[in-house]
Amino acid sequence: MMNRTTIKALFLLVLLAFPIGKVIAGLSITPAFIRLDKTMQGKKYIIPVMVTNQSAKKTEHFKVAVEGPSSMINGLPAKKVVSWTTVKPQKFSIQPGESRKIKMSVKVPKGYSGDYRVYLSITQDPKKYNLKIKKRKIKNAIGIMQLGKTSTRIPEFKTHVKALVKINVPVVIRAIKPGQKIKLRSKQAKFTKFKVASSSDKRKAMTIKSMFENKTRFDVTVKGSCTLLNKKGSKKLMQAKMAQKILVQPKQKAPVSCDFGSALPRGTYQVQGSFKVQIKGAKSIVKINKRQKLKISKQLAKEIAGRGSIGVQDDITTPLLLSPTMVQQEVVGGKVRKLTVEVVNPTSKKFNITSSFRLTNDNRVKVIFKPRKFKLAAGSAKRVSVEFKSKNKKSPIYGWIDFTAKQAKGAPPASIPVLLVPEGLKQSQKLKFSDITAKLTSGNSRIHFATNVINHKKGMEALYLSATIAITNVESGVLALSNKVALENENLLPGNKIIASSDIDFDRLISSLTSE
Repeated sequence: MMNRTTIKALFLLVLLAFPIGKVIAGLSITPAFIRLDKTMQGKKYIIPVMVTNQSAKKTEHFKVAVEGPSSMINGLPAKKVVSWTTVKPQKFSIQPGESRKIKMSVKVPKGYSGDYRVYLSITQDPKKYNLKIKKRKIKNAIGIMQLGKTSTRIPEFKTHVKALVKINVPVVIRAIKPGQKIKLRSKQAKFTKFKVASSSDKRKAMTIKSMFENKTRFDVTVKGSCTLLNKKGSKKLMQAKMAQKILVQPKQKAPVSCDFGSALPRGTYQVQGSFKVQIKGAKSIVKINKRQKLKISKQLAKEIAGRGSIGVQDDITTPLLLSPTMVQQEVVGGKVRKLTVEVVNPTSKKFNITSSFRLTNDNRVKVIFKPRKFKLAAGSAKRVSVEFKSKNKKSPIYGWIDFTAKQAKGAPPASIPVLLVPEGLKQSQKLKFSDITAKLTSGNSRIHFATNVINHKKGMEALYLSATIAITNVESGVLALSNKVALENENLLPGNKIIASSDIDFDRLISSLTSE
């Protein structure tokens, strides 16, 4: 019964406009995707699907069946899996504005478990539309909608246009035994050897890729990141995440890749992949760390040297969560209130943490951390008290509280900006920009603009910065193009500098400057 199963459904309104003589088919299908999360063996489940004819004039005629996406489904013949299902009615007609309910039943025999995919196929009946075409031609004249995507190519004949509308509603059946807990073992999630190649994305330089194989009988999701290290593996150079989490069906393989915006020179390195593989819809997760040596040849180094963007950041930061994210006080009477910073380790590794303070302006400050060094277990938190003692009580204190981890192997620290300004102190902005540079990147297909934004030591803070670059046609004086600017950091303290950069497609820039 319906109350004993979990059905995840997406609503999709589909307007199909395929000419069938003078018939226009406007249909609403609900749901457009069905997933049975717990289909117990030997129990019958009924799935209702509603079809609505939104045509204002014509009656539509349909045939209904269950089909397999291929000859084999999760190691079983498609006919075997399809035999677990029935549909009622198998044929129906639907008048304008009318809705009709289709009932698809699923009953998995004992002895089968896993995820199985079939389609509930709703096809216009060719006999009802007097399509006098041979079977071979009818097959070629079917427009198919699958997962919300509709084929827009209509076969053309010499005298007229004929087409059939066919709608496939994907159905995923998760068959499990009574009381079964789905488990995932690391040996069921396999990654091949890492390889490096030039990126297919013009904005990126190189790609680290592997092939993932799902050896389970269930759908799994894969997400993670790749880290490049020096030859000895003692220092992390850069890190990139997978572009998106991927879903891999049972007994299938799928490519896994991480795109890096910066290129590495010729040499030998190490790569470490850190991935989480999870049974879709279940709690079972395995964490897989794979490390190997990686060689960038002279030819590959030459190929990727001109790719990517100079402004792309693949830098690694120490993976700690800090609270608060900024320390800002108005100091009264020269006394700074004692601070408390909470440091959280969200990773699965143990960290040895060291606390420190970087002063950016001209002042003499003593900073006391309690504790200054401490160990932080995976998933745990630590409160650190911070006390400032300034020699010059009329001068502001600007700087960064840094937390570094020995295990991060040279990665930049997790930091909090500090702004301690005496009461009534008058300040003014003293920002300046270096000359703007322009370089061709991404295989000479984009232009990278960059400048340094510098804050004088005797200036004041510049917080929550944002910027745009405007390019003007000198001859006409007309604004040709404006683009957002990426900032190295949105907070610029006195004594610090940041890089502001923007990348623009070369063709777009030329087109903007030459257009009237």
